[in-house]
Amino acid sequence: MNNSALAEAIASLSAWEIRNFRHWLASPAFNVRTEHARLFDFIVSSLAQKQEPDANKAAQMLGLDEASDKKMRYEMVGLLEVLREFFIWQEMNAEPCQRELYLLRAMRRRGLEKNFVLAEREIEKALGKTSEASLERYRIDFQLNQEKYEWIRRQKRGQNFPFDAQSKSLNAWYAGQLMQLACMDKTQRAVQRQESAVNADWTYQILEHLPDRPHENLPAVALYHLGHEMLIHPDDLERVRDFREMLTENTAKLPTQEAKGLLMLAINHGIRRINEGDRAAIRTTLDFYLLGLESKLLHDERGILSKYTYNNVLMSFVALEEWDAALQFLAKYRPDLAATERENVYQYNLSIFHFRRGDYDTALELLRNVTFADPMYNLESRKMLLKIYFEQNAIGPLESLLENMLTWLRRHPEIGYHREMYRNLARFTGRLLRIPTHDKEARKRLEAKIRETPLVAERGWLLEKMR
Repeated sequence: MNNSALAEAIASLSAWEIRNFRHWLASPAFNVRTEHARLFDFIVSSLAQKQEPDANKAAQMLGLDEASDKKMRYEMVGLLEVLREFFIWQEMNAEPCQRELYLLRAMRRRGLEKNFVLAEREIEKALGKTSEASLERYRIDFQLNQEKYEWIRRQKRGQNFPFDAQSKSLNAWYAGQLMQLACMDKTQRAVQRQESAVNADWTYQILEHLPDRPHENLPAVALYHLGHEMLIHPDDLERVRDFREMLTENTAKLPTQEAKGLLMLAINHGIRRINEGDRAAIRTTLDFYLLGLESKLLHDERGILSKYTYNNVLMSFVALEEWDAALQFLAKYRPDLAATERENVYQYNLSIFHFRRGDYDTALELLRNVTFADPMYNLESRKMLLKIYFEQNAIGPLESLLENMLTWLRRHPEIGYHREMYRNLARFTGRLLRIPTHDKEARKRLEAKIRETPLVAERGWLLEKMR
C-alpha cells in the first residue's frame, strides 16, 4: 500500500487539504461509501506517525478478509478516484476566471438567457481583476468572446464573426506563449551547454507579422520577448537593465508564479554569467535578488526565505565588498528564515562574512556553534574551518580536521561527485602541509597533480597556496 498511487496522493496533501477533503468525503454529492472515509483516515494517521500504511491492518479495519482481496483494491481505487475529483476541483478554482467561464458555458448550452447575462457579468468582473500583464488574461478574453458569439449566433442568425477582436486576444496569448517557450528552451540549453533548438529568426518573423505587435505593446508579451533578448545577448547589460526595469514596473500586476518565473529567469542567467567570469553580472544579479526580496517573490507560500537564497545574496554583497549592506541584509532577513534552522543559518552566514573580511577568530567562534544536518552545509562549514586553520598555521587542529573530514566523507556516499571533490581537497591540503617550504620541486609536482585532477574543491585556493 505504501508504494501505491493512493498513498502517494494522500502524502502530498497539506493539513488544510486534509480537512477539506474530509468534508468532501462526508458529502453524498461526491462520495457515498463510508469505507472511503475510514480508509482515508487510516492512511493519514499512519503517515502522520511516520509509519508505512499497512495493507493487512487496513483490510482488517474495513472488515475484509485479507489485504490482497479484490475488495481491498476496489476500496483503494474508489478512494483514489474521489481524491482525483477533489484535485480537479482545486485546480479549476485556482485558475483565474475558470469557474466563471464554465458557468457561462453551461448557461449558454442550456439556453438560459437570464442566467447567461448574470454569468457574463460575473466573468467580466473577474476578468477585470486580472492584469494586462498576465498572459492568461488574453486566453480567457478569447474564450469569453467565443462564448458570447456562440450565444448571439444561437439567438440571431447571420451575425458577423468578431474576427478582429478574437484574433487580437489569440495573437497576444500565442506570442507570449511562444516567447515563454523560447526562453525556457534557451535557459535549459544554456545549463546543458547545448545549441538552442529554437531558431530565433523564425520566432521573431512571426512576431513581426502579428497585427498590433504585442511583443512591443503588451507587457505580458514584451517581458518574455525582452527576457529572450537578454538570454541571446548575454553580454548586453543594457538589455538586462531594461528587463529589470520592466519587471519592476509590472511585478505587482503579474500573477505570482509568472512573476517568480521571470525573476528566476534573470537570476539564473546572471549566475551563469558570474560562473563564466563576468564580474559585472554580480551587480545586476544582486539587483534582481533585491527586487525579489522586496516583492516577496523569493519567499515560499509560507513567507519563508530559503537558506540557499539567503547565502547567495550574502555572497553577492561580499563579492562586491559592500560590507555594511551585507550585515544589514543578514539582520533584516534573519526572521524570514525557517524557525527550525534560523540561528544555524544566520550564524553560518555571519561566519562567512567575518571570514571574508579576514576576521578569522570571530568566524571560528561562530562556526563552533553551527551544526547542520544538510550534508553540503556541513561540508561548507568544514571547508571554512580548513582555510581558517591553514591561514592561522594551526597545524594540530588542521590535521585533526582533515582526518575527521575524510572519515565523514567515507560515510556519506549520497553527496555524489562532491565527495571526490572534497576528498581531494583534504588530501592535497594534507600533502601540502608535509612539504618543506624550501622543497620547490615537490611543490611543483603537487601543483601539477592538483591541476590535472578532474574533481578538486577550492582548486584556485590550493594553487594560490603553492606559491
